[in-house]
Amino acid sequence: MPSAVFKDGSKVAKEIKQIQLLNAVNYKCVIADGIYGNKTKDTVTKFQKIYLPYEIDSIYGSNTKWKLQVVLKSQGF
Repeated sequence: MPSAVFKDGSKVAKEIKQIQLLNAVNYKCVIADGIYGNKTKDTVTKFQKIYLPYEIDSIYGSNTKWKLQVVLKSQGF
């Protein structure tokens, strides 16, 4: 999982593709293209609304990363 913070326009292909694992937990980023564009941002926001309702900022930071890891593990990934 990525260790940095990502927001609009970030382009670190390998790490952004890992964020796009949100596809695996039914939050569709569309294609794992390695760009933190509007679709990935919107998907992170939707994920945060469900799992981190007090931390909605559309940014993939440490708490969002941690929660995604928890959710993925609980679903067998």
